[in-house]
Amino acid sequence: MKKILLVSVVMLLAVSVAFSQFGIKGGINLGNFRGDDKSVNPTEFDPSLTGLPKLDPKTRLCLVGGISYRIKLIAGLSIQPEVMYVQKGSKYELSQTIGGYTGTGKVTMKGDYLDIPLLLKFNLPIPAFSPYIEGGASYGILLGAKVKMETESNYPGAQSTSDEEDIKDQLKKGELSFIVGVGFDISILELDARFVIGMNRLMKDQDSTPTINENARKIYNSGIIITAGVRLP
Repeated sequence: MKKILLVSVVMLLAVSVAFSQFGIKGGINLGNFRGDDKSVNPTEFDPSLTGLPKLDPKTRLCLVGGISYRIKLIAGLSIQPEVMYVQKGSKYELSQTIGGYTGTGKVTMKGDYLDIPLLLKFNLPIPAFSPYIEGGASYGILLGAKVKMETESNYPGAQSTSDEEDIKDQLKKGELSFIVGVGFDISILELDARFVIGMNRLMKDQDSTPTINENARKIYNSGIIITAGVRLP
């Protein structure tokens, strides 16, 4: 009985390897923030900016790249683990005109992550053009985080400014995300678009409060990741 079980496991592994494909991909992430506290008061960036409405986050164009390993199962189903470098974040922009002079400011929140997604994919049986749907989860490890503040003005004598600060210690080190997406395979090429929803608050809990429900601002990562890649047989 043990020999039969061992032979069965070896055969299963051999079949899995035979129907596995290694892939390399790269693309963009249209990063943004979501959550109840995603909008911020301009005074958080400059105390003199009073009486202005809250600023909503805007999409930040980010880069992604990594590798994948697809293991085909049955009836169009496959499992695909990946290791991806993903830039995330968002930006806030402000423009104010006084006396014919305009001043602009931009605050960009930048996070670099090593994401490890695990996806379940289903390919439709269409020859040459094989569309698929996918879903799963990803765990992201924070590699670095910075906030960049930039200002410009056409006021005579005014100078542009640009400052960047490391904020990695203010953010949580890990992030769980859920993924849904679509794509298609053409020969060895793969095109993919997926919506990624971060489930963990970005900011660390405050020391003055004991539980997560009472403190950290409700701001989460989200993004639309679009990639193209090649899959090696």
